[in-house]
Amino acid sequence: MNLFTKYSRISNILEGDLEHLSGSYVPDSFPHRETEIDHIVRVLSSILRHTRPSNILIYGKTGTGKTSTTHYVTKMLSEASSDGVKVCYVNCQVYDSPYSILITIVNTLSESESDMIPPLGWPLDRIYSELISRINRRKGFYLLVLDEVDKLIEKNGGDSLYVILKVLDDSTVSRTSLIGITNDAGFLDGLEPRVRSRMNQESVLFTPYNASDLRDIISFRLNGVVKKNTVTESAVNLCAAIGAQEHGDARKALDLMRIAIEIALREGREQITDEEIYQARDKFEMDVVKEAIKTLPLQSKIVMLSSVVTQELNSKLMVTGEIFANYRNICAELGFMPLTSRRVSDILSELEDFGLLSATTKSMGRYGRTRFISVMGQLDLFKKYILEDENLSMFRGSKVTRQSRFENVVDSRKQENGNLEKRLSEIADSEIQKD
Repeated sequence: MNLFTKYSRISNILEGDLEHLSGSYVPDSFPHRETEIDHIVRVLSSILRHTRPSNILIYGKTGTGKTSTTHYVTKMLSEASSDGVKVCYVNCQVYDSPYSILITIVNTLSESESDMIPPLGWPLDRIYSELISRINRRKGFYLLVLDEVDKLIEKNGGDSLYVILKVLDDSTVSRTSLIGITNDAGFLDGLEPRVRSRMNQESVLFTPYNASDLRDIISFRLNGVVKKNTVTESAVNLCAAIGAQEHGDARKALDLMRIAIEIALREGREQITDEEIYQARDKFEMDVVKEAIKTLPLQSKIVMLSSVVTQELNSKLMVTGEIFANYRNICAELGFMPLTSRRVSDILSELEDFGLLSATTKSMGRYGRTRFISVMGQLDLFKKYILEDENLSMFRGSKVTRQSRFENVVDSRKQENGNLEKRLSEIADSEIQKD
């Protein structure tokens, strides 16, 4: 008997495509984003009057619909414009340098594979000249969408965006505008004045969804995907509530519902209830952590591994210096060149922003202020996910040793605090007796 036979039976739940609940799906309507979409449309409508529109900067937390609505609006604009609008979408998490972004734009404008330029080998000024030449040769309007644009600045500084913005000014025959998408509300404040002045942008803020908004979004996406009454109202409300707790993340809420439906399908259940939502949440959170660790750069994985083994040895030693010492030991064992302590400290901060670590700064009295680190999850699972990387699979911990110098400082500080509390208590008792 074929192992897949039991899963091939006709579903009593589905009547449409589950893809409609995925984060990559672009629907034909966006509940509770009508105001933001109208703002973007009004700015871009200048193109229909043959006028270059202002640049647009779209802010909002993860899962608030920034990227999906941008794809939706630019598609509608291309259909409405008689001259045609060329849209180039670039994710700066993937293409994170001016060099790779300019090559991507040039190749988007290529009419055939033979017309494309190689990813390496050309100097930046030649790529820039080729891009300007191709833009002006085609004429018309161009929209350059930089998703996660803050990642470009984070890695390369403000000059990287300056180069991109200069393309807009130098494309004199064609008219080019920029749409930047970012999670960072302070993005503009971090730019140098000369870069900020070139932005000439209108800003659109995507506020987080509340539970009521998410309930409407989930119900809208479920329409035509599942049969009527197969998803209980309670399950939809629970899914929306979980998404609202995650800063109004519609992507997470929809993924939870999709996973819950998949669980019901595998188990042959006829309805999606709270039980399936809770099961989906547990599976989702486990998969998110695994995916987050899996996609970390190699050096970040080594720093994460150092954090795990340091906490395994003694959670009281979870300070930057001890983690860096074990990081160097791991690099020595596996044959990697270690980074500087400052760079490792930066990576620890990045891992904290990613939700994999937490950090608390405490005063150690005469020893100064110290940052204590804690791994936010099960140490054995974190280590298992990290060691799935073939570059780290040979780690055995042979060179990792328990440090003791800082442990003595911590114990000394605790003793000082205990003595101080005891003395304060004695003074208080003495004052009470006097009264």
